[in-house]
Amino acid sequence: MTNIIQWNCRGLKINLIQLTLLVQSFLPIAFCLQETRLKESDNVSLKGYNMYSTFSKVDERAAGGSSIFVKDNVIHSTVQLTTDLQAVAIRLSLDKTITLCSIYIPPSSIIDKAKLKNLTDQLPSPFILMGDFNAHNPLWGSKTHNAKGKIIEDFVSQEGLCIFNDGSNTYLHPGNGSYSSIDITICDPSLLQDYSWRVHDDLCGSDHFPIVPEHLFTSAQQRVPRWKLDKADWPLFENLCQAELQSKMFETVRDPILTFNTVLTSIADRTIPKTSANPKHPSKPWFDDACDQAIGDRKKSERRFNQQPTTENLSNFHIFRAKARRTCRQARRTSWKNLSRGLHLALR
Repeated sequence: MTNIIQWNCRGLKINLIQLTLLVQSFLPIAFCLQETRLKESDNVSLKGYNMYSTFSKVDERAAGGSSIFVKDNVIHSTVQLTTDLQAVAIRLSLDKTITLCSIYIPPSSIIDKAKLKNLTDQLPSPFILMGDFNAHNPLWGSKTHNAKGKIIEDFVSQEGLCIFNDGSNTYLHPGNGSYSSIDITICDPSLLQDYSWRVHDDLCGSDHFPIVPEHLFTSAQQRVPRWKLDKADWPLFENLCQAELQSKMFETVRDPILTFNTVLTSIADRTIPKTSANPKHPSKPWFDDACDQAIGDRKKSERRFNQQPTTENLSNFHIFRAKARRTCRQARRTSWKNLSRGLHLALR
């Protein structure tokens, strides 16, 4: 499916592993990320995606920032923006050509309506503006108003734009454990009916939930199943080939090559298992049972806090989140070391 993921990742480097897991789960055509906390010198990449970023610093320390990752097989181009807002935009061709813009507005910043209008005027229509605005308004699900929320509401109304948000919470405050909705997805009216909008059920190591706008009118993409050759029953495969691929059977058929392929595929189906078209767990070689357990514990602790929002449950959630991050990082590091060692031995 033509998914797009919007996410305040609270540090791209620290949550890059989570990004790779989101790729496996959603196969997104693009990521719009906020609060990436990158420096221009940082070497960060995601296999199969091109990356475009804007950077921000506070006292020479990386802070804020926005990035967009877009699949490298999708026709796209950058949109040059003249703005001091932390925003980055690309133009990409799907069933129609659209513009994606990722924006981050820090809690301490004042939203300037004129700057927002200047930004959207530079975005070729139709566009989707995705970001963490740190703005509260019941219009998109917050329980309270703040000044930023009122400005965004007025801006959207005056410009004739639409909001995808359905009222779901998008943010868990790490200090007091309160839920709110400060991540907003704004679009041209022409795109409102083209996408569904939902919040992922896992924070994925951040304190913001990933948001998944999904295109409604594209055919579902399924992962192409692969043969598990290491689990094949090769003796049975050989016996069936000897029994069913007799030379005389090809003398009377109209298309010998088609017949051969059909019979061979049938034998393979009976003797070689395949991967799932839609795997439950990410098909990462390093993603082991310990990773699965750690992420499961993180999800359970978040649900437990959601049901019983106590200080103890919030603290436990932070502990399990850190443990999941360490476990996945260690598993990937160990997997890479084992692979390197194996290659070294094979080349000796």
